[in-house]
Amino acid sequence: MASSAATSRILALGLALLCAAGLAAAQNVASVVTDAFFNGIKNQAPGSCEGKNFYTRSAFLSAVNSYPGFAHGGSETQGKREIAAFFAHVTHETGHLCYISEINKGNSYCDPSNRQWPCAPGKKYYGRGPLQISWNYNYGPAGRAIGFDGLGNPDRVAQDPVIAFKTALWFWMNNVHGVISQGFGATTRAINGALECNGKNPDQMNARVRYYRQYCQQLGVDPGSNLTC
Repeated sequence: MASSAATSRILALGLALLCAAGLAAAQNVASVVTDAFFNGIKNQAPGSCEGKNFYTRSAFLSAVNSYPGFAHGGSETQGKREIAAFFAHVTHETGHLCYISEINKGNSYCDPSNRQWPCAPGKKYYGRGPLQISWNYNYGPAGRAIGFDGLGNPDRVAQDPVIAFKTALWFWMNNVHGVISQGFGATTRAINGALECNGKNPDQMNARVRYYRQYCQQLGVDPGSNLTC
């Protein structure tokens, strides 16, 4: 049986390797998500937008450190397509990084039937952050994974830009990353398929596709096939 000291060294080495992988991934993503690319999105929003001083490239890259699998696992082209897809949805959900929280805050987005992630009294789980994460069953596990009280303090997503991007990346890696190889249409279905796919809202769906095509062009990659849903 290994001694406690040896076990500690092994754990420390594993943690160091994980951190190194995260840093390498962030550096790789940083070479694609340049200042010009990120600010090119944000600069299209009006100067009065709340997101202007909230969403930053440095906050995004800091969050990416925690998700080394983002834009990795395939070819360079696939990685760039994933980055283009992520920011296409972010652009659509936030109006070019303008909005931090959902405009209509009347809906609490509480599913009382979900006993695993029960809603906290008086809290609302409307859209917040780059991908406008919603519902108690998303805030709860996202908070646990990232390290904040998602159910008791969902506003943290709208107050801390790094947590905002971590929450978006948490949702992406758990719900979208796995279908990226199926084409951009599959990512739209994973994010808002119930409201936009199968002809339910073609204008919104096609708006996402236009952003995706635009960002693929900027990153120098073909957008691939199966873009709609």
